[in-house]
Amino acid sequence: SNGTNDNISVIDVIRDTIATEISLKLHPAVKQFRGVIPFGLTISPDQKRLYVAESGVNAIGVIDIPSLKVIGHIPAGWFPSKLEVTPDGKTLVVSNAKGFGSGPNGGKVFKEGNAGSYIGNLMKGTVSVMEIPSDKQLQGLTEQVISNNYLIEEYRKVQKRRAGNPIPIYGGEKESPIKYLVFISKENRTYDEIFGQIKKGNGDPTIARYGRNATFTNRKKTSKIENATVMPNHLKLVTEFAVSDNFYVDSDVSADGHRWLVNTYPNEWVESTVPASYGGNRKYNPKSKAPGSLGMNGSAGAIYPEDYNEAGSMWDHLERNKVEFYNFGFGTMFEPAFYDESFKYTGLKHYVNFPVPLPMFSRTSKVYPTYNMAIPDQFRIHQFMKEFDEKWITPKIEMPSIITVIIPNDHGADERPESGYPFRESYMADNDLAVGRIVEYLSHTPFWKNMAIVITEDDAQNGIDHIDAHRSVLMVISPYVKRNYVSKVHYSFGSIFKTFWNVLGMPYLNQYDAAATDFSDMFIATPDFTPYNAVSVDSLIFDPKKALTPLDEKFDWKAVKNSPLIDDVKDMQTDQKEKKEYRLEDQKRK
Repeated sequence: SNGTNDNISVIDVIRDTIATEISLKLHPAVKQFRGVIPFGLTISPDQKRLYVAESGVNAIGVIDIPSLKVIGHIPAGWFPSKLEVTPDGKTLVVSNAKGFGSGPNGGKVFKEGNAGSYIGNLMKGTVSVMEIPSDKQLQGLTEQVISNNYLIEEYRKVQKRRAGNPIPIYGGEKESPIKYLVFISKENRTYDEIFGQIKKGNGDPTIARYGRNATFTNRKKTSKIENATVMPNHLKLVTEFAVSDNFYVDSDVSADGHRWLVNTYPNEWVESTVPASYGGNRKYNPKSKAPGSLGMNGSAGAIYPEDYNEAGSMWDHLERNKVEFYNFGFGTMFEPAFYDESFKYTGLKHYVNFPVPLPMFSRTSKVYPTYNMAIPDQFRIHQFMKEFDEKWITPKIEMPSIITVIIPNDHGADERPESGYPFRESYMADNDLAVGRIVEYLSHTPFWKNMAIVITEDDAQNGIDHIDAHRSVLMVISPYVKRNYVSKVHYSFGSIFKTFWNVLGMPYLNQYDAAATDFSDMFIATPDFTPYNAVSVDSLIFDPKKALTPLDEKFDWKAVKNSPLIDDVKDMQTDQKEKKEYRLEDQKRK
């Protein structure tokens, strides 16, 4: 099975050559796109049927061996990986790596079991035991698989109701008034912990720990804040623009999340190695039964050569289609042999031994910090505005069609009161102010009248949510969005890129964006060009003036190397368990 190519190679063992290849496709509408991810294989005892675990579409492909044709598909659990037919040929046994998903991991009705609330512990594999279907039954099961993956008829109905919407039905259908896209990624938050109090949204206010009226202490219990608003700009933005309460990240953690963020999908190698990596086996261990590098974050927006999709990532896609872009912080460069002030801007942290893709490298800021909790998000926004001014505002040059920006400090880290971070919540406030500042800045540029800003997270693993541990933040900001609107339409990472490609007149990259819903529900034909004005954060939570900045001549350059590890599982589990309930006023209502 060729997971990246969506086909099965038939090998002539006598000639040691590939005799033919069997392509795995579910529906003609997406036949040219990859994403089926064939993985495990097994043959029926009579050697007439080949069964294939189609991990990307949660199904089992059935191939007639004499004719080498795909004759149908059987529904399975999430990410089927290995399978076997019983000796009597009547039963198929399938292992599903992700089972039924995580479900909720917090809120009023959530009952915490032995697994706790961390998404990595809640994601459990399952085994499906099913009778081998007859050919007639297989026809119906195939239709079920197609329906599970592609809401084709439903999408066609929606298309008919979109007259005047600024989001084209597909790339090239019409010219959109939106010319510029800004894609902002943050780190690890759920919907409920920021937006759980929004009355229009499907939220649980008891776990809105970063919303209004929050009460919290530092870890030593020596300092306490009461009735505070931790992320005021996020709350203001959703009243002035649009937010979704039905958006789910496809990722579990950062290792796969940063792959989804660049419009690739994690293949079977990533999905197999990431659980081991996050399960305490991240480092190379020559004595292990499976030595070698386990899946973690690479330099190209987290893509390794082993899992680079056949059609590439968004970087390759944009370059192929001659669409200009510029990157602030997605991906990292080489770890230097020494540290001094020349490295002050990038906040280098990751150790990598392979290059970044040329399309990305040549269009990436060399003065914008990547992931590093030792650098304030305020400095990132300072660098962003400075470079944006120099490149496009001052010379009065048109900005690129798409800009990517990472603002990662809502990931959180240890308290550093001497540096302006007396609480875990301080990192959230730093991030909130940075988001407010960048939206304010962009909405006051000449490009605003043709701009859309999309803000999301790479994953939701460090938060809790009463609907699902994968439900996360999705804000859409533009003159063309519905004001004070909460969208109920189901969205995924694929929805983000489908919207981008529709706006930019581009084809889709894989099955996940091709089959997703776009953001048309959040947009209207008549624009409102009112810009956004940021609000200050509580200085008792985060003091921007006190936060150390690499602009300071006395800044400790070597300290940059000591940024907390990305996705320290123990740290995140501790953070979740520290506070069972977060808002005192909602506790009183019980």
